[in-house]
Amino acid sequence: MARKSTALRLSQSHELYTAYTAAGLADTKGGCFMRDMISRLERGKGLSQGMRKWLDSLIDEGVPTPKGDPVVIARLDAVVEAWKDNRDREWEAGVIADFRHKFVMGWNLSEKQTALMERLLKRADDDASGANLFTPTDAQRADLEALVKLYNGYTGQWQAERPAVNKAFRRVKGFLAGEGTIEEYHYNKLYKAMGSRLRKLHSPRFAAGDIGWVTLLDGKLRGAYNGERTREICTAITDAYVDERGGVVNDWLLTSGVVVSVDQDQIGKRRG
Repeated sequence: MARKSTALRLSQSHELYTAYTAAGLADTKGGCFMRDMISRLERGKGLSQGMRKWLDSLIDEGVPTPKGDPVVIARLDAVVEAWKDNRDREWEAGVIADFRHKFVMGWNLSEKQTALMERLLKRADDDASGANLFTPTDAQRADLEALVKLYNGYTGQWQAERPAVNKAFRRVKGFLAGEGTIEEYHYNKLYKAMGSRLRKLHSPRFAAGDIGWVTLLDGKLRGAYNGERTREICTAITDAYVDERGGVVNDWLLTSGVVVSVDQDQIGKRRG
């Protein structure tokens, strides 16, 4: 048998890999191997005898026939296609594509994987029918506006450790700005993550007209750590609200006539 040229092997590998990709097999063991061999050949690297033998056998065999239920595979294909340009469904589309790969290879899903697949397929159906669209009530919208502000009061580490909360935050922020839609899931995700601070806003320690006591350093709210400390009376002139730093604050009138925004936890109800 005539020895196959590098150019021919590379051309055939490209053609087969394109067919693998179209069939959803690019990330299979054979697809990954083929991709690596294409990269080596394009860089002018040689292939070992074993590499050439396996690559040529893949080329001779062509695209393998899917082993799973063709009806299920077609359903998964339809969902991947529907979500392919939807940035809000990137994770879901990736999971569905992974399940498709398992079906193509004839692998069985675990009970937990099957349940997840069914939930995602239901989500795709609800997307198509509009059932996932969530229109918050006035009270819920007010909650969302507060939650988006409260999010800024959490540390960068806290935010980084909760990617799903961050995703919901970005989705809700866009919705409040008139961009895109949200699901009830996004409302629930933010409420569950930051509900304690939201309740602090709904049931504040102080309201407009209340009297409190504040510790001042050299007569100022903030000053040198070793400054002279005094405890002075102050009056809330606003109800509680969320400031730009994500804190639940009131505006307070000090005895000096200065008005400051202070977190409720920094104000005492007694002088001592």
